[in-house]
Amino acid sequence: MSPSQTTAEDRPNTSLPSHLSYNDGDLIVRTSDNVEFKIHKVIMALASQVFRDMQTLDSTNTLIFSPENPTPVVDVSEPSQLFDVLLRLIYPVPQPDLTSLDLVADLLVAADKYLMTTVMGQLEDYLLSRSLEKLDALRVHCLAKRYSFPRLVEATMKEVVCMDVFIVHPAALPKEIGVLTLQDWHKYRFFADKRLGECSDLFDTFADKMSDDAWCACIRRQRREKLDALHQMEDHEWVDGCTSDEDHEAFEDIRCEVWENFFRLCLKKLRKDQKANVLDDLILRVEADHAYGCRGIKDDFLKDSSRQLTGLKQQLNALPWSYEDKYNAMKKETPREYWLSFANYAI
Repeated sequence: MSPSQTTAEDRPNTSLPSHLSYNDGDLIVRTSDNVEFKIHKVIMALASQVFRDMQTLDSTNTLIFSPENPTPVVDVSEPSQLFDVLLRLIYPVPQPDLTSLDLVADLLVAADKYLMTTVMGQLEDYLLSRSLEKLDALRVHCLAKRYSFPRLVEATMKEVVCMDVFIVHPAALPKEIGVLTLQDWHKYRFFADKRLGECSDLFDTFADKMSDDAWCACIRRQRREKLDALHQMEDHEWVDGCTSDEDHEAFEDIRCEVWENFFRLCLKKLRKDQKANVLDDLILRVEADHAYGCRGIKDDFLKDSSRQLTGLKQQLNALPWSYEDKYNAMKKETPREYWLSFANYAI
């Protein structure tokens, strides 16, 4: 089987030297711009369930036979450039260069129309390998939802969850945006809030552990101040004879001020951009350090905090971007009367 030469018999109606066509083909597919592809029934039948039953092909269902050309002709609605790329994804030839997201979106429409599951998988793998900008990620997420690509939905979830779509100009939104429902956006907001809450929990746990392991100057000062305040209260007789060095529940909420302030600044920035690498942000560390006189716990805060945060960084990066099970549980557990109705929603 070899690509056709430019003979009078096999030359298509429109000149397109680069399009895929074979001399020994037993099926002609004619595109919307009147270009003919002479290809093989068996290959197309293996690639597409629709091509196995030519009566369901395209809205015209056209199978043309003529005495001059006994090879059946099938008319399709796709243009030749698109159909050529589609064939190159099916045939054992060098793969096409899928440089345009518009092209991939059109290929998905065609592959889905003709039930080409292998091609759909190839296109999903290609999109998974791409590094996507924000709006491209939103478009790919919409495509993943439309064609049920769970891996691609998960891969693009980070960008979509972090995106404030309401500040994007409508003209910049992808044409596939209608795939996402109001419930989808409600769910993504839940995901963002849930992840931010888990970030806050990790920060609290880390600050508590650091403050329990060793006491810095500000922790000792806060413990003394707390003990002095308790001495002034009549219902805290237990403090008589107690020192600020003792382990008591009254001191449990005391943390290093510089670490607590640093994590407060981290959360503030994460509320604006959950993708921000806050733990490596030197500006945040300097701001937290300058606000308090404490130099930190165990080591110097500015000098050693990056090393001390290594484990926390790993925990933060391991947090998921999707909380589907928790969202479904929340919907079941929260009584409907506690949900704000649209009539009462403040605009």
